[in-house]
Amino acid sequence: MKTLPPVSKPTKSLTVGAPAPAFELVDVAGSVLRSAELLRKGHLLLTFYRGAWCSCCKADLAEVSRATAALTSRNVTVLAVFHELSREASSRIQAEYSLPFPLVDDPNARAAEAFGIGRSTQEMAAIEAEFGPELIVLKLGEPWIQPMQARYLIGRDGIIAHSDVLIDYRERSDVAKLLPMLDVLQSKALHQN
Repeated sequence: MKTLPPVSKPTKSLTVGAPAPAFELVDVAGSVLRSAELLRKGHLLLTFYRGAWCSCCKADLAEVSRATAALTSRNVTVLAVFHELSREASSRIQAEYSLPFPLVDDPNARAAEAFGIGRSTQEMAAIEAEFGPELIVLKLGEPWIQPMQARYLIGRDGIIAHSDVLIDYRERSDVAKLLPMLDVLQSKALHQN
């Protein structure tokens, strides 16, 4: 089995301590969700998924779903971010996994690009040239891993408290490991008020 070529690894992804970029996402009803408005409500957990076709992504959605009560009790808004997810696919996934959080779209992959996990047209062309015809088989007619799967926990102050960018499509970020970190963030927020 071929591994992802080196050109596909993000080199400029944002890390812990960096300010999160301003971004806009779109929910299934077409409403725009703005980062500033979301952060006014509390912390934000963004998980960028490769696509609705990805079995590892589906397993991660189920894991995040199981942890959502613990996350929301710590004042966290949970969003699952996809690129070019159709309304039908969103509804199907939402129903199949009984997700208690919204699936949102990242139009034109602008949020992924701002976080440094999207790929430019030139990067995609280099990946396709390096991977060859096998890439078409991997795509199964879907956009190919745009963006990288990544999870960001953003504190209410807009600073990235956790960053996990997954290169290997078989890996998943353990959402349960975020709970102690959230307890610390909550404690800091209480002491600042």
